[in-house]
Formats: sequence, C-alpha cells, structure tokens
Amino acid sequence: MKINKIFIGGMALLALSSCNDYLDVEPATNAATMELVYGTESEVDKALNGVYAKILTDGTFGRQLYETFQLNSDVDFNANSNETAQGNQPRRFDVRSDASNVESLWNNLYAGVEAANEFIYNLKNSDIYAENAEITAIPQTDGSIEEITTPEVTNLTQMMGEAKVIRAMFYHELLWYFGDVPFTLEPTSATNEFTPAVAKRQVISDALIKDLQEAAEFMKSDKQLSEAPKRISQEAAYAMIARLALQAGGYSLNHNEGDVSSYEMTRPSNYKQYYQIAYDYAKKVKDAGGHNLTNSYRDVFVNECNYTNVPGDDPIFEIPFVAGSTSCWGYYQGPTNSVNIDDPNYSNSNWGATSGSVRTTYFYRYSFDEKDQRRDYISGFWYYANTGLPTMRMDYAMHNNKWSKLWSRTGLGSNTTSATGINFAYIRYADVLLMLAEADNELNDGPTDVGEDALKIVRRRAFKSEDHADKVETYVTNAAASKEKFLKAVLDERKWEFAGENMRWKDLVRNNMYGEKLFFTFLDYYTIAESHGGGPTYGDLVNQYDFNGEKDLPTLCPAEIVSAYVENYNDPNFPNQSLFMFYIMNPYGESTATSNTKPAQWFINEGLDDKYKVVSSEYITAGTEFKATDLQWVKTTMNWANDDGTLKNQVYYSLYGYIRGDEFNNIKVVSNNGSVTNFYVNPDNTQAAIDDNISRLPAVRYILPYPQEAIARSAGAYKNYYGY
Repeated sequence: MKINKIFIGGMALLALSSCNDYLDVEPATNAATMELVYGTESEVDKALNGVYAKILTDGTFGRQLYETFQLNSDVDFNANSNETAQGNQPRRFDVRSDASNVESLWNNLYAGVEAANEFIYNLKNSDIYAENAEITAIPQTDGSIEEITTPEVTNLTQMMGEAKVIRAMFYHELLWYFGDVPFTLEPTSATNEFTPAVAKRQVISDALIKDLQEAAEFMKSDKQLSEAPKRISQEAAYAMIARLALQAGGYSLNHNEGDVSSYEMTRPSNYKQYYQIAYDYAKKVKDAGGHNLTNSYRDVFVNECNYTNVPGDDPIFEIPFVAGSTSCWGYYQGPTNSVNIDDPNYSNSNWGATSGSVRTTYFYRYSFDEKDQRRDYISGFWYYANTGLPTMRMDYAMHNNKWSKLWSRTGLGSNTTSATGINFAYIRYADVLLMLAEADNELNDGPTDVGEDALKIVRRRAFKSEDHADKVETYVTNAAASKEKFLKAVLDERKWEFAGENMRWKDLVRNNMYGEKLFFTFLDYYTIAESHGGGPTYGDLVNQYDFNGEKDLPTLCPAEIVSAYVENYNDPNFPNQSLFMFYIMNPYGESTATSNTKPAQWFINEGLDDKYKVVSSEYITAGTEFKATDLQWVKTTMNWANDDGTLKNQVYYSLYGYIRGDEFNNIKVVSNNGSVTNFYVNPDNTQAAIDDNISRLPAVRYILPYPQEAIARSAGAYKNYYGY
C-alpha cells in the first residue's frame, strides 16, 4: 500500500490508498512531507482526521462490525434458512478462510492499525511534540518524601492519546475475532516488516493497556474537551482500558499449540489482576463526575438519530459520522421502510428506504420486566410497505428500534438509503458502570456497595421513579445475596442495555456462557415451533431455564397478533409522529380481551378513545375515509412448521455452525474440527438436568480463521488452528 495525503471535504486525511492487503506497504513518506504535516498543531489535527476516518468506514465501525459480524446470541439474531454450509456467514459460525468478508474485516482492521501507527510514530518523532510532567515533592509526617507527578496536557498530547485509543479499538476487535494475531505498534514505513509475528493475546492486551495508561494521563477530560463526545476524552481512554482489561481477564477460545483441531475455553491464571485494572479505570470514570444518566434511555438514541450531542450524559464517545457520506446506523437498524421512489406522496417516503435487517431474537422482548421502559422502545413489531402502510412483523427475528432514519425529525429524502450520518455511542457511561459492577463482584467474591450502586444507577433510568423501591433497591439487594446472583443480574442488565451494540456475545464469551445461551436459544425456537404443531418436547426445560418455571414460553408467544391501524398519538415509544402506526392488542402473549368487538368500540370500552383514532388501510394509502365503527382488527399469524409437520429451516439452521436440527428431529452439535454429532438433550426441568445439558456442550468456535490470502503472503509464518 502506498501512503498518500488526500483531502476529503476540507479535511486532510492521512490514509492508506488501498485496504486490500495488510502491510503490503511501501515506506513512502519523506522527511520534507512529514515536517510539513507534523510541523504545526493545525496540520497535526488534520492528520488525526485521517485516523478517525478509519473508524467511519463501512468495513469497520460504520457497518460490518455491527451487521455481518454481530454474532448470533440470545439477544442479537439473524435467521438463516440454508441447510448447508455457506462458508461466509460468521453470524451462524459458518465461515472458511477464503471468505471474502473475513478477509475484508482483517484488512480493514489492520488498515486502521497502520493509519494509527503511522500517525503516532510521526507525531512522536516530530520537532513539536513533547511529553512533560511537573514533579512535586510532598514531605510526609514520617519524614519521607512523596513525589506527585502532574502531566502537562497539551493539544498535541491530547491528539496522541486519541490516536492510541483508536489503535486500541482496532486491536480490541482483532483479539475478539481472531484471537492471537500479528502485532506491532510501529508503522511499516519505519520497520519494513510486512509480516509481523503473531503475538499471544495476553501479550497484546498488556502492551495496549500499558500504552493507554501512559497516554490517558496526558489527555483532556470531558469537561475540558469542547468537542466531546465526538472526540475521545480522558474518560473514554479510561473506559477503553477497562474494556481491554475485562477482555484480557475473561475467558476466550484458545487452541493447543501442537494441535490444529483442538480448542477450549480458558482464562489467564492472573485474571484477577486484569479485573483490578478494569475496576480501577471504570471507577476513575465514575469518580470524575463528568457523566450521568439523566436523559431517558429512548432519548439517548433519538438524539443520535437527530444529530444532537448531549455532553455529560450517557455517551462518552460517539463515532462522528457525516450525513450523506458515512454511517449505516439507522439504515440496518429499526423498522424496514420500503419506499416507492416513483410516487413520493406516501407518508413514509421522505425518510428514504431502510433495511431493518439488524434484529433481535423473537424472544428477546419476553426477557424484560413488564415495567422496564426500554422494552417497548426497543421491540419492533412493524415495518412500512412502499405505500406508507404499517405492516405487522411476525418473524424469526424482530426489529431493534433503538436507531432508525425514521426517528429523524426531518427525512433525508426519498432516494436515500444508507450514509445516514447517525452517530454511534461506542462508549457509554452505562457500559462503564456495568463493567465496574462486574469487576467489583469478581474481585470481592460478591458485590460491595460500589458494585451495587453502579447497577442501581443503570436500573433507575430504566424504571419510573414510583417503581424504584421494588425494581431498583429490592432487586439489587436480592441480587447481591451471592456472587453468582449478582453476576447474572449484571449480565442481564447488559442484555437489556446493549442490544445491537455488538456486546452480548462478547459478554457471554468473557464469562464462559456462550455455548449455554446459544443452546437454550436454539431450544427456545425449537420449543415454540413444536408448540404450534403439538406438545413441545423441551417446554418444561426451557421454561425452567428462562423463567424459573414461572412462565410458559408458548403462552407468551401468541399464535396470532391482533392489531388496528391508528393515527400516531404521540406515542413515546414511536418517535416519528408523522407516520401511521399500529395499536397492538396482545404484543406480549395471548390476549385476554376479545377481538370480537370492533376497534373503535373496544377503545371506548377500555377508556382509550382519547388516544387512538382508528383508520383504514385505504385511508393510509389513498386518503379514503371509512366509518370508524366499520373498521375491523388486523390479524397476523406466523407459521413455524411446514405442511408436512417438519419445522422451518430458520429454526433448524440459524445457528448452523454450533447447533442445528434436522427433519428427523435429531439435534446435533458441532465440536472440534467441525465434527457433527447427535446431542441428547435431557428434557427434565430440574437444575440437575440443566447442568447436565450445559456440561456436555462443546465450546463455540466463534474465532474466525486467518484469511487465506494473509497466510499465503506470510509464506507459512501464519497458520490456522481451531479446525480450519
């Protein structure tokens, strides 16, 4: 790759001219050019834009990491009906080393590393950069002297820290997806080393943590950095250290050095040292006092969809996308919006098409407490046809409505698709608080007041004030009864907070629970599909695991959704007030109310007629009025089984590379070297049966293979394990 200086939209972007080959780089910079670019603060700031540009691309944080590579779990889910291997579907653990999307991810992440390395190296070696600190000697009562070092924070040290955090972001993802990887903190132009040696993930984590610990002290806090949260602050650096430390101290999939096929989940023997680092740096963020959770959960994301930055609230660092140029956020998330560009007169036209393909499991909404205000905002039951007609979504995966182009107050235009410019809060205060709670619990074999308070802060935002005594205080007190209960409470809170943010599968891996959750997610689908055709085989088992036997999954999942078209009445969970919407009678289970009464009268009977004005589909599409008293409920059903009684392929094959079924009702698991074996599921609803099933599960092969091309370029230095 040649290093070129390019200008885009008035910004000088120090960027790689090609992302196709990792470290196929010519050392192209010369002293005169570097002296010009790194000769003044303003030029350095422009060069830093080139490093930021690498996190804006569709190949990294703009799309792929949160769509193609957001692996399936009990929260995030992409249904797949293909009954054979495809080789390019990482979400269902079905990839090969020649998959183009795996190669693209590898190249794009390393292109980001290279851009950051180049910037850091050149700034560090420039004539204008210096890291100075004032050392103050403080006499102590015992006669000793304590030295306090106060770093001198400048605009240049701040920019150095920003680049180092971005570099850590890229390596953080490489460690998650590929495990042990080639590692260097030097640019290729300085080393001429095109194939750096593969380093152990713990070595990489140690180096990155140490690097950020030093850099963070020379950075500006949120209160000092006027561009926050669109620029990386000291608090963002602290939070990144905590993330790296939890990743390093948690479980991960590791191979045996001499065996290309074997792998198992392990964690470092000194893992508590990493949890201590995570605790210390998460607490630094909390103690800094620069953030709170004042805004509602909904408004955090609606603000992003309306390009509104709120310093000091939940977002600590938002990736700063540009409308019309970068970001797929709000295009792949939220309701599907089909637009007829030949007839822009429909109510949904001005917002442009959306995909809506980044979704949650069908069952995710049932995991929430009924009073949790996050539930109804996130869970999306509808999408829009190209006539502006709201259409019910009963599917294997449901819309995640946290972000959407439709939530913007003014549409981007009927011809628009992606390039929404909607920011993504890569680091949120809620994440920091829950990392603090998790680390506190692990270090002390149960939570202290610090961990309990952190969890309470997150839950207070999720519930109305009148529910805080029960849903916050009592809930956390009960959870704090043991280390195991509190960990479950923290991970549950993360489940409800971070859907769509590519965190759930990582949280589960870190705590060695990924296989367990995938297994029961598969059984959830299997059970609900069987229940629509007869008695479910594993109903008692999943009811015990999911709901402690207090709820029945098939009863929660209605066979038929009953709804009515209504005008938008300023529903707080539906931010776009310009579009028609549904009133759904039974979104969370079979309805106890009768649908024999027509909607208009039913609303009167329920005392809801002041909120809901019923309309017809003809009125939405053609403006033709109908008498409200004549309008009927809309009934939507879903078929989980084929005519011959076999279950739909989406039930069998969405987790293809780990657990799958077949038309003979066999359940199979995939273990080392891709071997597929029948798996006996103990259907009993006892804890012993649950533990027995979990104990026999193989590890999930979530690690991706090194790309074939990277292996070839390394001349044998790089080698695939994990059965690839």
